[in-house]
Amino acid sequence: MRAPISTLILIVLTTTAWADLESLQSEANIAAAAGEVDVATSKLRQILELTPDDGAVHYQIAVLLMDNDGDMFDAVRHFERAGGLEFQPLGVAYRLSRLYARSGRSDDALEQLEIMAQGGFGLLNLVEGQSDYDSVSNSPRFDVALTTIRAARFPCAADERHLAFDFWIGEWTVTQNGQFAGTSSVQPILGHCTIFEQWESANGTFGKSFNYYDPGHDHWRQIWIGDSGSFIEFTGEARDGGIFFTAETANPADGSVTHHKFEFTRLGEDGVRQYWATSSDGGETWKSIWDGHYERKAE
Repeated sequence: MRAPISTLILIVLTTTAWADLESLQSEANIAAAAGEVDVATSKLRQILELTPDDGAVHYQIAVLLMDNDGDMFDAVRHFERAGGLEFQPLGVAYRLSRLYARSGRSDDALEQLEIMAQGGFGLLNLVEGQSDYDSVSNSPRFDVALTTIRAARFPCAADERHLAFDFWIGEWTVTQNGQFAGTSSVQPILGHCTIFEQWESANGTFGKSFNYYDPGHDHWRQIWIGDSGSFIEFTGEARDGGIFFTAETANPADGSVTHHKFEFTRLGEDGVRQYWATSSDGGETWKSIWDGHYERKAE
């Protein structure tokens, strides 16, 4: 059965329109890459004549205007239209917050910043030190939004569970039985998600440990690696102002199992006790193998 003439005409027109859209978008992208902002925006406006509800095109026009000292009011209009079409909501909120702040619309700027914070916006470097926010940076609302955005970027630093081992952070001189045993540098890395230790013993051996809170299992972990070939992984908990680790290791020669207790106790602001004991009888009896005292170095 043949299709009606009207249907065939509609198909031809639709195909032609899509071809025009693709051509216009390509020409706009080429012009934008070449810095020909007026040409690019002109091509994009032609696209909107055919598809006025294209949020991506509204957003692209607004970005070109904003980033190239174009008409800021027109940029706002297109960003608001893109937002209404639910295109890139956090990107729209970020751009609008800056434009509103530039133009003195402080409440609107803060509202967009709050939308960003509530939406999980984590690009902290795009907010901190951004001169567009100078007009609102003294507002308590700005501080609250910035704190939330910072927490999205660095969630470990904002979660107290990850901070329970902070008492070990510092530069230390370590003794055992009153004798110098080595030095240790302990620092937070990876956005405070890991407490990283670098140990150097008095006899010139080295080791490193990676300590982190595992929220999935609600406990702490330490992975120790020494240059003498020693490896051990501990699991522990934060309690009573310290971190208390345990581990099991197996002797590959005979399969015997050794249990370990590895405890960190805070001694005021400038001291930490690190105690290690082992058991070869399933925890019935314990033998102390290390009792180190960390003393914070003077700054």
